[in-house]
This record gives sequence, C-alpha cells and structure tokens, in this order.
Amino acid sequence: MPNNYAVLNEGSVVVEFWTGPVTHEELLAHERRHLSDPLIKAGASVLIDAERAQFGTTVEEIKDIADLYGQVIGKLKVGRMALLVNKETYERALVFLKEVEWYGVKVIVFNSLDIACTWLGLDVNVARNQLQTLQAQSGQTDSAFVRRST
Repeated sequence: MPNNYAVLNEGSVVVEFWTGPVTHEELLAHERRHLSDPLIKAGASVLIDAERAQFGTTVEEIKDIADLYGQVIGKLKVGRMALLVNKETYERALVFLKEVEWYGVKVIVFNSLDIACTWLGLDVNVARNQLQTLQAQSGQTDSAFVRRST
C-alpha cells in the first residue's frame, strides 16, 4: 500500500504520506488499522498529504470509509483532519468531509501545508520534516505503513 504514517507527540498527532495508485480495499484496510492503532490517542490531529496519490475509491464507496468512523463512536481516535489533495481527488475529499462530520470529525481540505498546519496547531517545520521522512521511507520499504511514536 502506498501509505506511510507516523504517530507523534505521544499519540496526539498523526502525519500521513500517500503516493501512487490506491485501491478502495487498500484505503479501507488503512482506515481500519489507523482507527484501531493503540499508539493514537483519542482526539488526535491528523495531517494527510495525498497530493501524489490517485485513489480508486468512487464517490459512492466513500460512505464505506465514513461508516468505519461510525463504528468507533465513543472511542474515536481522530478529532481534526487536514487533507492535502490534488485536483483529481478534491471532489471526493469534500464528500468524505461531509460524511465523517456526522461522526464528530472536523475535516478541512487544503492545498497549502502551511495553512493546514496552522489549522491543526502543528509546527510546519516538524510536519514538513516528517513528511520528507515518510516520503523517503515509501521508496525504501515494502511495508504497508510505518508507525513511530516520539
């Protein structure tokens, strides 16, 4: 799967990097792992850089992903999510935003890392360095994802 993520600040921040083609099944598998990851604290802020990814999930299938958030109500790990997406993914990101709002997740779609970090309250230099590390790892590892807690 073309996704790496890191858990930072004792579980209160997650930084994700996505690249290449992503099937709907891969996205569902990632969300299941992400929503049950014991390293992530409830209410975590999530920064997702998906500008280099091409998602195979259709608008109709986005509800499947949002439904996973509904299954973990009461123990939801995600509080705020900033999505950096490309123009091909933008419309689907807006649909996802509306679907997960029902479950208490605040999502905003951005095209600027600086603004996304400001909205999440993250240091942009820390986020940029972590994204660079994840990008480098995505080319060096076959693992589905990389978790790190600092």
